[in-house]
Amino acid sequence: MSIRTFWNILIKILGLFLIFQAVSIIPEWISSIYFLYENGDAKNLIILIFSILLVLFIFYLVCRLFLFKANWIIDKLKLDTGFESNTIELNWSQSKIISIAVIVIGALMLITNVPILFKEFFIFFQQKILFKDYPKSGWLIFYFCKAIIGYLLMTNSFRIAKLIDKQK
Repeated sequence: MSIRTFWNILIKILGLFLIFQAVSIIPEWISSIYFLYENGDAKNLIILIFSILLVLFIFYLVCRLFLFKANWIIDKLKLDTGFESNTIELNWSQSKIISIAVIVIGALMLITNVPILFKEFFIFFQQKILFKDYPKSGWLIFYFCKAIIGYLLMTNSFRIAKLIDKQK
């Protein structure tokens, strides 16, 4: 494997990690918007929505750059220069390494969210109230979705790696 391929893989893995970390941040932003909306603070609500949209746009550009323009980053930062050897002894393909990274990220999502989901279910069943009346029902759905996404990442890692590895 060449040094350039190594950096390409590493940058794409960082892009994947950024995307999967955003899954946790976006619901927190939505709850902040809802809180300001309920309090009737229109000025701060507009500022918050504008700043969140700006951050989401920048985040989208960075993730797109990391996943689909990794070679451009390598060229601009000159990451493949200054090494004694041009190759790294590793006999795996780029898509295989990316799929392993997707499996690891999916496993981390699953492992971190299943205990929280079970804890929230336990608390919910102790309350003995309806799901619609439970104040943390949105978070139950959120943790369930994150656990499902983690599972799907683990089981469909090769498809995701092919999507990321595909050159335009």
